[in-house]
Amino acid sequence: MNNPSRAAVDARKARFKPGCRVELVNMDDPHTNLKPGDRGNVQMVDSIGTVHIQWDNGSTLGAAYGVDAIRLLAPPVGKAVTEQILAIRGTGTTNMFDANAVLRIALDSGFLELVDFIITDSKGYSNFILTGGRDGGDE
Repeated sequence: MNNPSRAAVDARKARFKPGCRVELVNMDDPHTNLKPGDRGNVQMVDSIGTVHIQWDNGSTLGAAYGVDAIRLLAPPVGKAVTEQILAIRGTGTTNMFDANAVLRIALDSGFLELVDFIITDSKGYSNFILTGGRDGGDE
């Protein structure tokens, strides 16, 4: 396998930031006890694109660029944000997929945690609405 380009490594570093949660999709290592569905926290991405992970089962095996597959999990949404989303949904005044309308209602209601969530993580907001807050993400 050839080493990835600098741009590919930089993109991987931007995507898999330290502390984010990931789930194993596939690992091409016959000597590991890791299995699809195992989860862990990203520690770092090195200069050849390997994502170093502290797995929940104690393993520290990295996911090699171009060989192993991991998916990013959505960060957990806090209790305050969840309650604020449910409060706005309960009014029935807007389609919850209309993030701009939800943002206006959140501002008017003083739901500052929800305002911050929509502004800083619009993809996370959409994922929450689509999945009801269950983990989601992409490979």
